[in-house]
Formats: sequence, C-alpha cells, structure tokens
Amino acid sequence: MPRFKSLISPALALAFLLLLAAIPASAHAQSGRISGVITDSARSVLPGTQVTVVGTRYAGVSDPSGRYTIAGVPAGTYDVRVQRIGLKAQVINGVVVNGGASTELNISLASVPLSLGGVVVSASRRAEKITDAPATITRIDAAAIQNTVGNSFAPALKEVKGIDFIQVGVTAVAVNARGFNSAFNNRMLMMEDNRIAVLPENGLPVGAFTTIPKVDLAGIEVLVGPGSALYGPDASNGVLTLSTKDPREYPGSTLEASGGIRNFFDVQGRHAGLLANGKLGYKITGEYQQAKDFSNKNFYAPVAPSKAPTPELTADWNTDVMRGGGALVYYMPGLARLELNGGASKANGIGQTNVGRNQLKDWQYRNLQLKFTHPNWFAQAYTTQSLSGDTYQLNAFSQNRLRYPNLTDDSVKKLSDFPAEGRIMAAEAQNTFTVAQLNGLQITWGGQYRHDVVSSKRQWLVDRQTGEDVETDQKGVYGQIDIPLIEQVRLVGAARYDQHDRYDAQWSPKAAILVTPIPDQTFRVSYNRAFKSPSVLQYGFYLPDFSAGIGVFGNADGFLIKNAAGATVRTIEPIEPEKNDTYELGYKGIIANRLFVDITGYRSNFKKFMSPLFIIANFVAPASAGGPTYAYNARTGVKYVGSNGTSDQIALTYFNVGDAQITGTDMGVKFLVTPTIAINGTASLQKLDTIKSKAGDPAEATAFNSPTTKFNVGMDFANIYANQLRGSFTVRYVNGYRFLSGVNNGKIPTFSTFDFTAGYKLPISGTSLNLSVQNLFVCRGGTSSINGWVAAGKPSLYNKKQECGFGLKHIEMVNMPQIGTMAFLGVRWDR
Repeated sequence: MPRFKSLISPALALAFLLLLAAIPASAHAQSGRISGVITDSARSVLPGTQVTVVGTRYAGVSDPSGRYTIAGVPAGTYDVRVQRIGLKAQVINGVVVNGGASTELNISLASVPLSLGGVVVSASRRAEKITDAPATITRIDAAAIQNTVGNSFAPALKEVKGIDFIQVGVTAVAVNARGFNSAFNNRMLMMEDNRIAVLPENGLPVGAFTTIPKVDLAGIEVLVGPGSALYGPDASNGVLTLSTKDPREYPGSTLEASGGIRNFFDVQGRHAGLLANGKLGYKITGEYQQAKDFSNKNFYAPVAPSKAPTPELTADWNTDVMRGGGALVYYMPGLARLELNGGASKANGIGQTNVGRNQLKDWQYRNLQLKFTHPNWFAQAYTTQSLSGDTYQLNAFSQNRLRYPNLTDDSVKKLSDFPAEGRIMAAEAQNTFTVAQLNGLQITWGGQYRHDVVSSKRQWLVDRQTGEDVETDQKGVYGQIDIPLIEQVRLVGAARYDQHDRYDAQWSPKAAILVTPIPDQTFRVSYNRAFKSPSVLQYGFYLPDFSAGIGVFGNADGFLIKNAAGATVRTIEPIEPEKNDTYELGYKGIIANRLFVDITGYRSNFKKFMSPLFIIANFVAPASAGGPTYAYNARTGVKYVGSNGTSDQIALTYFNVGDAQITGTDMGVKFLVTPTIAINGTASLQKLDTIKSKAGDPAEATAFNSPTTKFNVGMDFANIYANQLRGSFTVRYVNGYRFLSGVNNGKIPTFSTFDFTAGYKLPISGTSLNLSVQNLFVCRGGTSSINGWVAAGKPSLYNKKQECGFGLKHIEMVNMPQIGTMAFLGVRWDR
C-alpha cells in the first residue's frame, strides 16, 4: 500500500498536464498569429532567434530556416522584440494582430561586436531570455568558442560564474560548483545534445572523452545550482550542456590547426551541407590532438620487506586523443527535424583516482543517437558505450613490480589493469506548449528512461563476486509550468519524480517567483530540491588488496566495525541518495543597454551528504588511535578480507556523513565601455556554515573541498585596428583550501593567474590567426609536496611562501603536477 500511494501523486500530476494539453482551441477565433523570417544584414537566415510580444508571455524561436511563428496572440496592437546572441536587439512598434489572421513580420538584425544577455535553454528546457531564466546560468556562444585555441572548450569555463575550475594538465580540467568536490566528482551533470554524457562505470562526466570537436560546438550552457527538477539525478550541483551545430544553420567547411608548448599539436575539421533541395542535411567532424603533459612523480606505500616508499613507475605523460562524428538530418514539414548522429573517441593519458592514478591506454567512448525535434515536441533514443582499453593502475603496477620481480612488465600491467565497460541505453519524450486562453501560460512536461550495464571484467566491482554485470534502471517524469500572474510577475513551478531500482523514489520540486518591473530587469526568489544517487563506485566497488593490506569496498549493505575483541564499535548504514534543498534570491538585468548584472545569493541544506572515499577500519591502528578495527558486512556479517581470503584489510568506503548548510553568493557583470570594448567580472563567495555528522564519523569525512573565495576580472576588445584585431585578458584568483579525497590529502595553496588571447583576421578570406597564453604571470601562496608517500592518513607537506613571477608554476589539485605557462597559436579557415 505505501508504494501504491507513492505512485498516486506523480500519476495525478501527469494526468493534470495531459488534461491541460487537451484544452480545446475554441477561443482561438479571437486570436491571431505573428510569423516571419529573421535574417542578418547579409540576408542569411538566423535560426535560434527569440521573438517576444512585449508585455505578454507570447514568444517564439526561429527554426533552422530562420522562420518563426507565435500563435494564439489576442487581437490588438503590440510591440515585438527580436533578440539573438551577438546581434543588436530590435523592437518593432505598432504590430497589428487581427483575429483569425496571420501577421507577416520579417526582420533583419545587425551584428554587434560584443553583446549583453542572450537566449538560453538549460534553465527551463526551452528557449528564453537569460534575464527571464529562473536560475543562475551562463551561455558561451559559438563565436566565443571559435576564438579559443586548441581542441577543447574547457578554457572558456574559467570565467563562468559559480564554477570551481581546476586545471590538472595541458588539456585536462575538472569543474564543480557549490562545494563538496572530490577527486572523482560527479555532482555536476554533463549533457551533449540532450543526451546524458557520463561514464556509467564511475559516474564521472565524459569530459575530455567527448566525441565533439570544438569546431562543431554551437554553444555551451552552465547552470549552477540544483537541477534535478528537470534533469533528475546527477544534477545536484549543476548542469553543463554542450550543443552542436546544425548542418543547415552552419553549412560549409572549417579547418583549424594549432600548436604550442609541451609539444602541443591539434588539427580538427568540420564539413556540413545540404542535399535533396535542402531537405537533407549532413555533417562530418574529426580531430587529432597530442601533448607532452606537465608531470610529477608520486610515491606509494612500501612493499615488504622494504620500508622505503615505492616510486611510481612507467608513468607516460604523453597525452593524445582522436575524436570524430557525423550526422544526417531530415528537415520535415511543420518545422520538424529528424536526426541520426554518432561519434567516437579514443584517448591516452593519466587520470587521477581516489586511490592513486590510472594510466589511460586507448580509452574509448562512443555514442549513437536518434532524435526528433519540433517547436512543441522532442523525442530521442540513444546509447553510449565506454571501454577502458588497456588502462591500468599506476599505483598498483608500481607496487606489484616490486612484489613480483620475476614477472614481465606486461604481466604486471595485466595484474594491475583497470578493465571497465559501461553502457547507457536511454529514451526521452518531451512536450512544450502554450495555453493562449490563460495569458500565454507555458507548460513543459516529459519522461525519461535509462538502463545502465557496467562490467569491471570481474575484477574491481561486485561483478567480481557475483559473476554478473551490474545493471540499473532509472525512470523519471517531470513537468514545469510558467504562469504569468500579471504582466510583471511570473510563477514558475516544476517537479520531477524518479524511481531507481536500488533506492527509494525521489521527489525534486522547484518553485520560483519572478518579478520584472521593466523589460530585462528581473528579480527572483526560488526554491529547488535536488538529489544525488550513489554511483556504481559508491555502492558496487569491490577491490581487496588494491594495495597490499588495503581494500576498497562499496557500501550497498552497510558495515559493522568491530575491535580486536569482536565488539561492535561503530555501525555504518548503507549509502543512500543525498538531498540538497536550496533557496535563492537573485537579480538579472540589462541596464541602459550597457551593463549586464547577474547576482544570486543562496543557502543550501544538504541532508545525508556523501563522503569522499575514506578509511573506516584499520587493523594496524595504534592504541592512541583506538586500536585495531575490522570491517564486516552489516547484512551478511561476513568480514572483509584480502584477495587470498584470509588477510586483514584497511577498509575504505563511501557513506552518508550527515547534514550541512552552505551559504554563498555568485556574481557576474559585463559592462560595455564602447560597442567594441567590455569589462567582465565574476566572483563567488561560499561558506560551510554548519555540519552535523554522526557519532563516530571522523571529522576529515566532512571535508568541504572547495575554495571559499574566487573571482575573475578582465576585458574584451573586438573589431579594433580596422576591424581586423581582437583580444582579451583575464585575471583569476582562487583562495587556498584543504582537499581530502581518498589518498589525496593536502592543501591547495592560494593562487592568481593572468591569461590573454588575441586574434587577427588574415587577408585570406575566412582565415584568422588565434593566440592564447594561459598562466603567463602567476602569484602563489605556497607549494605542497608528498609526505613520504600518498595516503589518506599522510597529508602532503605545505610550504607557505608568497611568490609572483612570469612562468611560475602553481598547484590546482593535490598529488597532481604543477601547472606552468601554456602558449598556443592556431590558424582557422572557414568557408
């Protein structure tokens, strides 16, 4: 009966939305429509342009052919606003709409060197002005991405408000938002063209394994804060969305080649076109990139009988990646499109883990997607696959190399390998519509299904015990309603209901009140609940003796921790989803068409937040630390032992720590000094106010793992020197903080960096030269070094020393290399 009741509410909610969708259009006889085509000054069509009837909720977005339609507009005379990123907004006054008729309004927009505001999609899963979005969101458009150098979109994320940007290599980065980071952070959801882009075998974002070359990116959106109401689990702290270019909107060819320090080389290309009189579009993309990454040498625990730390062996810091893909698009009548796309990548390099580092060898990622889009409907089915190739653990190899001196290197690598295969099979349907009879009320609703299959080839997950792949099912339904209460006030409500076959069902509600006293000036108060489901690592890890006498065990059943006398000294409950209730007060506005301001204050209440990987039992602990302890499975009562079936283990796992409260502020400003010069700035302040952990939980398990203060400030210069030259610079500051995740324990010192970019249009048509220099000038508050060997109980040694200089290196992640100056020069050709 309780489970039956739990299904009643979502069923009623879905029925209500379906009822609204069926409202008859009898009142449309007294309404009309506005339609037309949006073009630029060169008469090229402009897809993705937002058209709004000023003072109402009636709006539309142009399709790939540049055509838009706004239906259900009551008869009358209106002002119509047209806006697109990178172009000058335009207001057309006195547009007359007659009942039962269509008003044709074709508009041409002029380009501007630098723009304010724009249109976003991620906040509400539909197009809306950024000032209307009920969340903290940043969009990086195709032009800004085009001006970066190299293979990756990642450097553009440095200036996103609210983001912890962590550079761990020449091309490798990690991102987080609003606290509780880890070496294996998965609190931010990554999306690619509406599909979930995570590695199911560990829950990490796809990141550098993406199949999308930079030249095919149409935009990046970063939503900071809880996103579960529309996106479900894994969106606890935010959503990072990549969208690719449509063949009809971006036809032609692009080729880019770049090189730089540390043997960096990258070449990538894209070609797109139309067939069958424009009804069929196609594109193909490809890229190859390589670099000699920054390096450092870790040491691991001694291997008996030696008491000396074990040096890291065979680490190969040469990184490379190949990626590419293609798409076929059928443009259907009624502004609909059907697309089949796919891609693949293969990468080599080094990746950090909670227990050491992995040597990535031929790691592959693939995706295949079929999707249907329409102004009111969206549907997709897709599958992704990740394969670890010949990846192996550097920490295990280094110790096994000493432990088994008579084996060949290949045999020791096989003994230390990290095999994995993860597959996602998913489907989604979504509908968006406007109820004209209710003053333009807008509704978005949909449902998702996801099935994961994960295998460690019977080595380091629970499939080692069961002999069967780890499979999970997740189902979710969601809806959002945008209600215009009066002309200046909107109420936004959303909810999502998720069922996971390993955990209790979860509700993720969302509510916001938005007040817009004048156009492009919006104040909001919002509430969001998000949850984070444990990944397969957190519930399904099973790796005894990953290092001699040390084992990592997932927390599906809970643990009993017993002392040498057999008495239970601590009980650890099975891990379950953490919850995050966040309240926000925000303002977004464009002032005098010269200043864009986005500021949000928030308070987040975490319940049962999940710890990083942590020691829960230590059979060699001295009496001063409580004496020896041993871990037992709470469900079966079986003791966790080594791979030989008898030896004791220092046990590490994940668990729910307790409750925490975080208060913070995210701010972003952009001021147009002139149409070609802008000053930009972002700042984030966050503070862990209170934390309540259970009795027996170590204080270290509550590590916040994030800076309390960070900011960026810089300037952009566009179309200078006869419109041929552009440039920008950025100063970045990150306050030092303590970091603890598995064996990664230490302080990340305070640092500041200075970056600049420049671009020049060459006399050859469609050709430009781009220069990027990162970390040219650096100030650092100190350095850190290994304390004997890397271990959870051995914090790195911190040497506090304030230094500034050109080419100075700094640390952004514990136990990873110091990052130095990076300079890249590239040439780009568009035709």
